[in-house]
Amino acid sequence: MGKVHRWGMAVAFVVIIASAYFGIRTVFVEDKSATVPNMAGMQLVDAVEALQKEGLLAKVDQVDSPERADTVISQNLPAGEKVSKGKVVIVRVSKGGSILPVPDVRGLKFEEGVKRLSEAGFKVDKIIRVTDKLKPAGSIIAQNPAAPQQVAANCMVNLLVSAGGTGGGAFVNVPDLKGQGIDVVTQVLEQIGLLVGSSTETPSAEVPAGTVLRTNPRNGANVPAGSQINLVIARPPKPGEASPETPPADDQDPQRAAAVRTVVIKNTEPSDIPTKLPDKPAADSLKEPKKEETKAEPEPVKAPQPEKPIPAVPQKTAKLRYQVPPLTKPLSLKIELTDDTGTKVIRDAMANGSEYISMNVPFTGQATVTIYLGGDFVWQDRFN
Repeated sequence: MGKVHRWGMAVAFVVIIASAYFGIRTVFVEDKSATVPNMAGMQLVDAVEALQKEGLLAKVDQVDSPERADTVISQNLPAGEKVSKGKVVIVRVSKGGSILPVPDVRGLKFEEGVKRLSEAGFKVDKIIRVTDKLKPAGSIIAQNPAAPQQVAANCMVNLLVSAGGTGGGAFVNVPDLKGQGIDVVTQVLEQIGLLVGSSTETPSAEVPAGTVLRTNPRNGANVPAGSQINLVIARPPKPGEASPETPPADDQDPQRAAAVRTVVIKNTEPSDIPTKLPDKPAADSLKEPKKEETKAEPEPVKAPQPEKPIPAVPQKTAKLRYQVPPLTKPLSLKIELTDDTGTKVIRDAMANGSEYISMNVPFTGQATVTIYLGGDFVWQDRFN
């Protein structure tokens, strides 16, 4: 009996020693850190389970994305990072929704491109106008997202539009808005620096009811930026009512219209609208007076002036923000910056789909940032 008692005491002592060892190891030795798992592409249920295995908590944010619903798009902590257990990790998942192909509007006139995007279910967000001697003014040079990507139906499209070889000026060409709805017309006019004026209705079967029949000033007219464009909206003719398709009053006297345009464009100060064409100057008055011949006298030699020190040009910072479109595989991403000091590459690396690029780049004078994805030009932005 005494032998059994001694063995029981020995076993109890071993259990106490083992418990103390594991307790001390848990408190003082065991590593409490957890490793953040890589959850990109996972379904939300699997991502939460992976976090729980590491002793981490999840906070879910839903974002717009072409990926199917509840697919993890990104996370706020990088995979592999060591954090303490109980840390909250923000997991961004896709809302899902309909996926549509972006139409290719490059090369189209601005108003035509906006119309095509609107018909496909997209809206125009950012418009950047750049000087381009090779592209006609008002034509679309590039777009982001580029076609034929499959993106969410509520995705906003940015456009790069040519301002012509002179970079535009104080006058804007009125676009052809015939047959367009009021919403599209308002957006197009605002983007090119014009305003919607008054609207009147007239019976017409030439265009669908509720769309623009004509504008005043008419399409093609060169008007100052900020001018109001009055709209004539078509409505269905009533029984027995004629649909007068007569030109606006401004077009009934082409000579007067030409004189008005000449005076308005050449004079920057307010001027009276002429009622008739100015008289032609006499032929003799067009002849240049003869210049008297004079002998050139040698100019006195001036003493060299000391060169003035060139003041240092302060540097500015370009805040570059770019969202890589969804990709099936990584592509090369090259970003070039051109300023008063020349051209330099600020990034040349592989990029993953939906990757967000955020850079603050110093530059001098005026800068142009150009982005190439997979070797193709996709975007350009300008900074002053």
